[in-house]
Amino acid sequence: MKRFKEILCYVGGPADPSPGLESAADLAETNKAHLTLIDVLPESTEGPWLTVPGRPKLEEMVVSSRIQDLEEMAAPLRERDLQVTTVVTKGSPFVEIIRRVVAEQNDLVIKTAQGLESRLGGLLGTTALHLMRKCPAPVWVVKPPSSERFGRVLAAVDPRPDRPGDDPLSLKILELASSLAEASDSELHVMHAWWLHSEAMLRGRRINLPPAEVDGLLREVRGAAEEALDKLLGHIDLSRVPHQVHIVKGQPYEVISGFASQSDVAVIGTMSRGGVDGLLIGNTAERILRRVDCSVLAVKPEGFRTPLQFEEAQVGAEA
Repeated sequence: MKRFKEILCYVGGPADPSPGLESAADLAETNKAHLTLIDVLPESTEGPWLTVPGRPKLEEMVVSSRIQDLEEMAAPLRERDLQVTTVVTKGSPFVEIIRRVVAEQNDLVIKTAQGLESRLGGLLGTTALHLMRKCPAPVWVVKPPSSERFGRVLAAVDPRPDRPGDDPLSLKILELASSLAEASDSELHVMHAWWLHSEAMLRGRRINLPPAEVDGLLREVRGAAEEALDKLLGHIDLSRVPHQVHIVKGQPYEVISGFASQSDVAVIGTMSRGGVDGLLIGNTAERILRRVDCSVLAVKPEGFRTPLQFEEAQVGAEA
């Protein structure tokens, strides 16, 4: 089971950020992890404060007030014997969150889907999108609960046929998904989508391969996918987690989106294999994120480094 040690929960907005805070607290309790609640206030570079005498004092009052808000959120968590730190800083939310992750080596970031993120089918709000592209730690965007719950965690893996069983990103997805499933007493669904590239063209009138040859190619591709998935599963112990394994023919974004619609949280990789330094989410991941209507835990490969550059600086006011 993957053990988190440093969990960072972004509590932006005036309201209690449940269910993100609840999820963060439950994970911190299960993992005996340290939990940090962070909010990021906008820089006062424009607006009426510029003309108000004593503006720095007003800013200090606002920061102090927000720290008190976070302390009120933290109080019942500390009564559960959780170690909780509260941080309020100023700037761009995704930049300051990533700055904190880099400085404190957080191994998970949690935020609640808010605004457009919670009203639309996709999760590509500005902050969520930037974090999924550039944050070195896994990012869990928690959707507000629906009236119907499935008790399922989806692990969308894509083991490499050319290196079966040796796929760090898919292993990381499996570890995190199985951890979440075990911590929440949920059922784990491991899913791998496969397809034959240009199958329609091979069957079309221009190429028109004999059906038996195309069917033979399909069997070869599926066989390679099954072998890679079996070897991947051999690297992790799922004996303590109720689970099902699915290998499905179809475009990944369509197959994963369908499975995600019946899941509480989908754990997916957000970097394409040809991605460079996190500047681009993989096309498949972005299409999935635009379709899913469940919580998403976005995972990047080991060794991923944020493209943001930070100078040594204090990361925020703490309580």
